[in-house]
Amino acid sequence: MIIYMPIIIKLGLGILCLIVQINLMGKGNLAPSSAMDQVQNYVLGGIIGGVIYNESITVLQFVLVLIIWTFLVFVLKFLKENNRLVKRIIDGKPITLVHNGSINVKECLRNGVSANDLMFR
Repeated sequence: MIIYMPIIIKLGLGILCLIVQINLMGKGNLAPSSAMDQVQNYVLGGIIGGVIYNESITVLQFVLVLIIWTFLVFVLKFLKENNRLVKRIIDGKPITLVHNGSINVKECLRNGVSANDLMFR
């Protein structure tokens, strides 16, 4: 049991960091609401998954990585909310696919949106 203690501690810290990020960012769950949220989830999962079984990374190093990642996430969130250019770079520019009930076929073709994809949007 003592051999698994670092793994248990790292997993617990990873889950705690995930809970803190979800609560502080105002999200109700882990489901991504934007592409940036999805990337954040993947990276955090990769950090946690990659570190848990790596014995050469200490718990302190893991905590530092989690703190740095959480800080970066919140800095990006702050910049995105307070700077239009950063928001446009991170989220991209919205496009209008349907206007007044008619489908803009040129925009759909330009952005690779099929009729099947359009049904789900």
